[in-house]
Amino acid sequence: MLTHRQVRYFLAVVDAGQVSAAARALNVSQSAVSLSIKDMECMLGTDLFERLPTGLRLTKAGQQFRHHAHDIAASFEAAVKSVETGSDQATGKVRLGMSWTLSSYFAFPVIEHFARQHPQIEVQLVEETRETLEQALVKGQLDLALVLTSNLTGGFGLKSKTLHRSHRRLWTSLDHPLTGQKNVSLADVAQYPYAVLRSDDAEKQGLAYWTDQTGQPEIKLTSTSIEAVRSLVASGQAVTILSDVVYRPWTLDGRRVEKIDLVEAIPTMDVGIAWSSQAVLDPAAKLLRETFDRSIPRS
Repeated sequence: MLTHRQVRYFLAVVDAGQVSAAARALNVSQSAVSLSIKDMECMLGTDLFERLPTGLRLTKAGQQFRHHAHDIAASFEAAVKSVETGSDQATGKVRLGMSWTLSSYFAFPVIEHFARQHPQIEVQLVEETRETLEQALVKGQLDLALVLTSNLTGGFGLKSKTLHRSHRRLWTSLDHPLTGQKNVSLADVAQYPYAVLRSDDAEKQGLAYWTDQTGQPEIKLTSTSIEAVRSLVASGQAVTILSDVVYRPWTLDGRRVEKIDLVEAIPTMDVGIAWSSQAVLDPAAKLLRETFDRSIPRS
C-alpha cells in the first residue's frame, strides 16, 4: 500500500525535476527518495518517470498519477488541519472569480476538494476577463480571483500570490522542419505560419516575443479554441508558442503535437490567487485561498 511519505516524495521530485534537488528540499538523503520512487513504480507496475541526462520527466502514467497525488496530499493536510483547528465547522460564502483558461485547467479540482472538506461553505463562481476580475476585486464584488498573476495590472490595489509558473514552449507537428532542429530561435519560428490563441491575454503575450531582429511570423489563425490551435499545429499548417498548462501531446483525432524549448528566454505564465489590498478576508475566504495554495502544483 502506498504511504503518505511516498506520495510526498513523488510530488517533491515532480516539482524539482531531479532526485537530488527533491532530496535537498525534503531534507532527506538522495537514496531515500530514489528508493521510494522505485518502490512506488514496482507497486504500481509502471514507470512514473523517464530517466534523462538532465533529470526526470513524467511518463504518461506519471502525469495521470500526479493529479491524484496532489488530491491525496491536500486531503491529508486538510484532515490534519481540521483536527488541529476545527476548520471542518467553518461556514460562510466565498465569491471566487476565474479567468477562462484557469477555470478549465486549475479551478474545479481544487473547488471539488474544498467542497468535500468544507461542506458548509458556499463557493460562488464567476468567469470573466482579467480586467473585469481586477475591477470586481477592488470594488468588493469578489473575495478572491484565480488569475494569471504575471499579467496583473501594477498598482491596481491588489495583492496576489503566485502558485504556479508554467514554461512557454514552441509547439510543432511531428514532421515539421523545426522538430528535429537543434537550437531553435524566434527568428527560425518567424519563417513559418503562426497560430495565436485568443484567451486570457494569450494573444497579447503570443505577439510580444517578436522584434525587428527576430522578424514577424505570418498569422495563419487567431482562435479562442485551444483545440483548433492544437489541430492546426498537429497538421503541420502552423506553429505556436504556448504554456505547458494547455499542452496536450495528442489532438482529438489522434495526431501528435511536439513541444520544443527555444533559445530565447520566454517569460513564464504565472498562475495565482489575487485579492483586494483593502479587503479583510473572512475565515471562509482564507480557507479557500489556503486550499489553492496547497493544491496547485508549483511547477
